[in-house]
Amino acid sequence: MATGRSFPLSAAAGRYAHVLALPGALRFFLPAAVARLGVAVTGVAVLWTVQGTSGSLAQAGAATGAFALADAAAGPHIARLIDRWGQRPVVAVSALVFLAAGSALIVACTSSSPATWIVLALAGLTGATAPPVGALAAARWRRTAEPTGLLPAAFALEGSLNDLTFLIGPLLVTTLSATVAPSAGLVVALSCVAAGTIGLLTARSSEPAPSQSTARSVLCDPRLLNRGFLTLFVAHLATGFFFGGIGIGITAFALAHDAGALAGPIATGSSIVSLLAGLAHGGAQRRRPAETMLSAAIVITIGCALLALVPGVPLMFLGYPIVGGCVALVLIPASELLQRATQVSVYTQAMTWINSASAAGIAASASIVGHAVQEWGWQEGFLWLSALTALLPLTLVVSYRTLRTLQHGAPRR
Repeated sequence: MATGRSFPLSAAAGRYAHVLALPGALRFFLPAAVARLGVAVTGVAVLWTVQGTSGSLAQAGAATGAFALADAAAGPHIARLIDRWGQRPVVAVSALVFLAAGSALIVACTSSSPATWIVLALAGLTGATAPPVGALAAARWRRTAEPTGLLPAAFALEGSLNDLTFLIGPLLVTTLSATVAPSAGLVVALSCVAAGTIGLLTARSSEPAPSQSTARSVLCDPRLLNRGFLTLFVAHLATGFFFGGIGIGITAFALAHDAGALAGPIATGSSIVSLLAGLAHGGAQRRRPAETMLSAAIVITIGCALLALVPGVPLMFLGYPIVGGCVALVLIPASELLQRATQVSVYTQAMTWINSASAAGIAASASIVGHAVQEWGWQEGFLWLSALTALLPLTLVVSYRTLRTLQHGAPRR
């Protein structure tokens, strides 16, 4: 019999089977997975498209930055429209603009040498209208799985899908762009978004009902300004610090040890461990999301500092997956708590604000850790990363009582 401390693999697999067997679940889960893959790799695909056709890494980096910043800035406001008017009318329009802007970027880069401002404008418009697929799917899971008590398992399934997406997506785009054509990766990304969005929006039975009302505040809906949501917002900002710096640290470590080609496999090991940890958490009968988040946050923060002491590549293959593998144990419990901290009528907004917080953390950390590595070396890069990531356990400790209250409370309506 499964218990809170241990559970057979068959019991965990059974929970996921029950999740996918819920009425309408597979009908939106599968197309959302396709669309999620497309959105997730669009940034990398933009980089390859611009660099491969212009030969300028500086222009490619600026275009990728414009895409990411526009996505982070516009996402919450598109989500606000979705909460008010529903997924189908809003996402149908934004996805069409996304596809048009991405296609125009391909045409501009492959048929001529466009001015930098045109490239940046098209990349920014593509980012600003990217469908918030993760938030759309989460809102549907909340409607479909919450009444059955299977929502934590559904969120774990979503988290593991994210890990899998970022495991295979960049490899797919990089391979296509390097071997077929620089814009091939972006063509595939746009095609995935188009096909997945059509499938998702035609799955009408799981679509949440629009609220038909919204607060008048311009920047952020006041209904999100509660301590639980703000705690999770800062926690995702700190998690973004980790995401933004860890790739730089691992790459610098590998290059310093004359093993640059192994940076990817080292990161892959971490993604696999994170995927498995997320599935194990979601398959457990009893969960304590607040305790799980705090424990994982402490391991990540201390682990980043200890990575500065790793003497060689073999130990990094063993050590980094332990650190990076804890990421799912922060993100999945955070998803469980978020649906308890936010009303259904603003849930899509909440999800996109969380994503924007993570994006802001990534941008800041990439700059800081990159500078530290450039000036002092990879060891100092990991130490700076640990210092930045310390915001995560600190936030969770300060707001631990709030998180425990959310953990034991009912979801907000």
